Amino acid sequence: MARDNDPIIPSLYNSGQSEDQERHANWTELLYDLVFVAAISLLTLNLSLDYSFLGLLESLPLFFVIWWGWVGHTFYMSRFGTDDLLNRFLTMLQMLIVASLAVNVRDALGSTGTGFALSYAALRFVLVFEYYLAGKQSPPVKSLTQHYVVGFGIAASLWVFSTFIPAPWRYVIWGIALVIDLITPLTASEKHLKFPPHATHLPERFGLFTIIIIGEAIVSVVFTISNIGLSMGTEIAGLMGLIIAFTIWWGYFEEARGAETRVLDAGTQIRKYQLWFYSHFPLLIGIAMVAAGIKHVIALTLWQPMIPGEVWMLCGGLALALLSLSTIFFSAYRLEECKNREIHRHRLPYYVIIVLVLLTGFLGSSVPGELILGILTLLCLAKVALSFRKTTYQSCQLE
Repeated sequence: MARDNDPIIPSLYNSGQSEDQERHANWTELLYDLVFVAAISLLTLNLSLDYSFLGLLESLPLFFVIWWGWVGHTFYMSRFGTDDLLNRFLTMLQMLIVASLAVNVRDALGSTGTGFALSYAALRFVLVFEYYLAGKQSPPVKSLTQHYVVGFGIAASLWVFSTFIPAPWRYVIWGIALVIDLITPLTASEKHLKFPPHATHLPERFGLFTIIIIGEAIVSVVFTISNIGLSMGTEIAGLMGLIIAFTIWWGYFEEARGAETRVLDAGTQIRKYQLWFYSHFPLLIGIAMVAAGIKHVIALTLWQPMIPGEVWMLCGGLALALLSLSTIFFSAYRLEECKNREIHRHRLPYYVIIVLVLLTGFLGSSVPGELILGILTLLCLAKVALSFRKTTYQSCQLE
């Protein structure tokens, strides 16, 4: 979003375009997303093999590293990306690195930790080089690009350094590097306002990535049924699993409108923008937990109960996904200028559904897995039905 006193940098600074000028993801970016989803798919498989809270705790930092790696390139492309040969070469180079990251993610906390750390470091160093080139070619944006070059460069160097440190201290270095990675954009608020990401391109990229993740969950359900074989139990569980995936899609694109235009502006709207942005990570985790849980239900014999811990993982994952959708929804409204109570009163049934989803975990092994999945499916369908109600606070939506 350009301002009267801000410079407009043609071809490199894409947010310098008119606010009503749309920009869409190119084919190279879409291919880039698919390579990242391959890494997430392997992590989800890890979680499915160890479907427990301990397995989730081990997978969480790895999920975040992969998601954060995707976020870095996505924000760069939104601001400075061009579809020239150099940009395509650097993007494809990153795809090769992400492929290496995916290969090493299966045992990143064990035997392939060194390969994982070096792959992620290489990914970040390419991003640092891209920001360096952007600042060199367009001096007005150098204050922002230099900030990223220093912060991301230090973090990437720590990932390389960690390969010389034995476990478990290696993971401490990883944590420090991730903190620096997080702090770097958070300490550049004024620079973000001066050179914000593109108002239509960035939400579209997040929307495309989200729909690919949902699609990957659907594919995993179909493959599980194919591997186990068709039966009444697998067909019932598979159908309900697909319905839940469809309702999450509906919640993101129709109810929360997560892929709609987002303008980064001053004041409290910065916090709304960050709420929208960071809510995508727990949404990703929730979808992965639900997908793995549905696969476990499909693998059960007809009317066989689930393990109590797995029931909690499934219900907790779905509750997390629905809660993330609600925070994405609120990021699109100016609650300070609207009837705050009216919005929350209208959203109250959604909160009730999220609580009921979580409380379903108390059923544990006392009922069959298909019944657990059936209850969750009905609650998701009820949430979709609620989204058809008329609202009286559309004027509160951010523009």
